Amino acid sequence: MSEQKILTIGILAHVDAGKTSLTECLLHHAGATKSPGSVDKGSAITDGLAMEKRRGISIKASSVNFSWKNILFQLIDTPGHIDFSAEVDRSLSVLDGVILVVSAKEGIQAHTFSLWESLRERKLPVIIFINKIDRAGVDAAQVFLDFEKELGAKLFALNFPDLSDPDNPKLLSFIDVGSYLDSTILNNSLENLADCDEAFLENYLEGNTTDLANILEKGKQNIKAGRLDGLIFGSAKLEIGIEELLNNIATLISQAKTYCTTTAAKVFKVEFHEKKGRLAHIKLYGGVLKTKDIIRSQQLNKDVKINQLFKMPLGNLEQFPELQKGEIGVISTSDIILSGDVLGTENLLDPFSKISKAVLGVTVVAKDDKDYQKLGEALEILNLEDPMLDFQWFKEEKEFHLKILGPIQTEVLKESLAQRWNIEVTFLQPKVIYKETPTMSAEGYVRYWMPKPCWAIMTFLIEPAPLGSGVSFTTKVRTSDISNKYLNEVKRAIPWSLKQGIKGYEVTDLSITLIEGSEHTIHSNPGDFLLATPMGILRGLKNAGTDLLEPMYAFEIKAHSDLLGPIMSDLNQMNAQIDSPVFEHDFFTLKGRVSVANAMDYPIKFNSTSSGKGRLKLILDGYEKTTTTDDKIRSYKGVSPLDESQWILHRRGAFKADER
Repeated sequence: MSEQKILTIGILAHVDAGKTSLTECLLHHAGATKSPGSVDKGSAITDGLAMEKRRGISIKASSVNFSWKNILFQLIDTPGHIDFSAEVDRSLSVLDGVILVVSAKEGIQAHTFSLWESLRERKLPVIIFINKIDRAGVDAAQVFLDFEKELGAKLFALNFPDLSDPDNPKLLSFIDVGSYLDSTILNNSLENLADCDEAFLENYLEGNTTDLANILEKGKQNIKAGRLDGLIFGSAKLEIGIEELLNNIATLISQAKTYCTTTAAKVFKVEFHEKKGRLAHIKLYGGVLKTKDIIRSQQLNKDVKINQLFKMPLGNLEQFPELQKGEIGVISTSDIILSGDVLGTENLLDPFSKISKAVLGVTVVAKDDKDYQKLGEALEILNLEDPMLDFQWFKEEKEFHLKILGPIQTEVLKESLAQRWNIEVTFLQPKVIYKETPTMSAEGYVRYWMPKPCWAIMTFLIEPAPLGSGVSFTTKVRTSDISNKYLNEVKRAIPWSLKQGIKGYEVTDLSITLIEGSEHTIHSNPGDFLLATPMGILRGLKNAGTDLLEPMYAFEIKAHSDLLGPIMSDLNQMNAQIDSPVFEHDFFTLKGRVSVANAMDYPIKFNSTSSGKGRLKLILDGYEKTTTTDDKIRSYKGVSPLDESQWILHRRGAFKADER
């Protein structure tokens, strides 16, 4: 196994582009299954959840294995709906390459943009699969042109769709397309090749394009080098284009070069199994991992023991004694390992921006009061599976808060709670998650010196910083006044000091300077400065006052010119910032910015206005100051550092926050 080439390939797409059907075709074509599963019939291997089978969509990322031409393919089928893009983010961190599926009927869709931008940032090799060429009314050339224009791709078609007979679509291999070279798809492919291959450019300008085998080889060389983007047409439904896709993945995508010399793994998914309990899905990046091995968890900062080790060749857990580098496996441990954790001592952290950014908050309420405790425990498990939920249990107020990406996610959570724990819940109306920033400069003084033994005296200067700049901390205090071991505790306390500001939201875009302070040679200890820092910073924020920052969307709309009036009217009602429209033929493109609060339900309205024929792209685009109203302000959850006596008692263990 260690000598076999291993490729971890993700299948990504906008919802309903057909990626799960394509996964089933790949498994069947490679001989891993006797027949392809069906999404419509609920028999798809990678849609293992009952909700996935019933809804016909992928909710969780799932991996399956198959071999093709002495290569072990580890295929990860990811959700296509944007509400579950956190699953995509977690999967992207372990991929060697990607199959990006686009529907030939619907073309480039909103989520395709987000996926493409993330793939470009990560520099992941991509093969684009234009699916559903068998659908009526398909314009393959237009999809090709839209992909190039709107995503900035330099495409090279590795095969060609003959759609002259709509009832019998055919695919031609590249070496058989001689009579179609004047088509838009092939002409643009040759132009793109000429742009990045000087040797071919000379032949192209002289019209020497008859040696198609040589041209194909040059195209593949440039795809492998990342100068061109390979594209394959096909149909998962008709099982055409599948073998070409397999062959090209095998030759055009290289095995990861990031393998380590020591045993190291990345956790990309956590789930709770009905019988085996908490399981962590990992990819091994170095060494060999065996059952009963001890390995370091970087998030937990402790050694953990591998109790059991499994693989999932076709979605079912099978116990194995060991895992080789490059392989995906599943481990069970007695410790609570989270998604994103790195096992071992290597630096395998994922520095890239995320597709998923939660800006909506919901409160979950059990319909039956007797399920209160049970619901809290269930939500803790769901939060371990998806840390993006950022579950907070405020026991004093008896409230459960989650962060979500969209309304479909709440439907699935509701269904999951009913199926797995038999708990009926209600989700209150989603609310926008604001942030806070200081209104002006002010100082925050804290003197923690009673009851002895303790001593931490500090003055913080809180100053506004430019939007989007985040948090900075500096100290002007001499180490003779506060030694480094205590200053380190101050730095450690700052992030969680800013989790809730005076209006109940995370505080950002500020500069914090420790301008004065002192320790006591006898009474001071590190915990004093850890306890006192939130008191001083919150005091400074109260003196400075804070403004609310609301999350903003950058939007891009493309629709028929007849719809410009109604769409502009909608945008004006939402107080959107609108650029001048750009017209091309019978269509217009409109860009601008709008607040998340005003645009929360706009995708539904837009689909209604455009009868599903327009395209709306929404991307989170920073924060802007907004007016503060009573309905936006949240009460502080837990014990506030501004209530200094209660805070000190709480931090010193006199009582827990929920026992106050």
